Amino acid sequence: MNQAPELLYGIGALALLVALIWGTRQYNRRNKANDAVTEQATRDLYRDPEHYDKREEDKKLRRS
Repeated sequence: MNQAPELLYGIGALALLVALIWGTRQYNRRNKANDAVTEQATRDLYRDPEHYDKREEDKKLRRS
């Protein structure tokens, strides 16, 4: 009778597969040297969220 739902399931499954492949490739291509920096930034953010942005600006100014 109506083949539209079956076609949509196939298209949806294909889109999901493409998204999973893309995400896996992006994860594997990331710069692993940044892991320590992002971990420390996350710890700082959770420790004191109200003053996080101010401290980040201070760090940028000191690097310059």
